[in-house]
Amino acid sequence: MKTKLIVLALALVAFLSTAFVTPLTKNIVSGTYEGTEEFNYVFTVTVKGEKQTMEFQYASDEVLENYDLDTDDYIGEDFTITYETSTEIVEDEDGNEEEVEVLTITDLVLNQ
Repeated sequence: MKTKLIVLALALVAFLSTAFVTPLTKNIVSGTYEGTEEFNYVFTVTVKGEKQTMEFQYASDEVLENYDLDTDDYIGEDFTITYETSTEIVEDEDGNEEEVEVLTITDLVLNQ
C-alpha cells in the first residue's frame, strides 16, 4: 500500500511539473525591420502573397549583441528571422488571467 502511494505521488508530481509547460515551436520567416513599437520588435513579412506585420516581444541576447534593434540603423533592412512561439499567462487590468502567444527572436541574419 505504501509503495502504491509513493508511485501515485511521484506520478502526480511528474504530471504537474509538465502540465504547465508549453512546448516551443521554431519558425523561420523573412521580413523587413520596421522598428520598435510599444517595446516590440516589428517586421513586415509576406505570407501567402499578403504583407503582414509581426511583432516580436523578445529577442535573444545573442541577437541583440549582433544587431542593436533599438536604433534606427536597421529600419528598412531585410532579415531572415528564426523565432520561437510560446504561450504565457498574463493578468489583464481586471485581474483575469488569459493566455497570450509570445514570439521570441532566436536568430537574425541580415540579407545582403
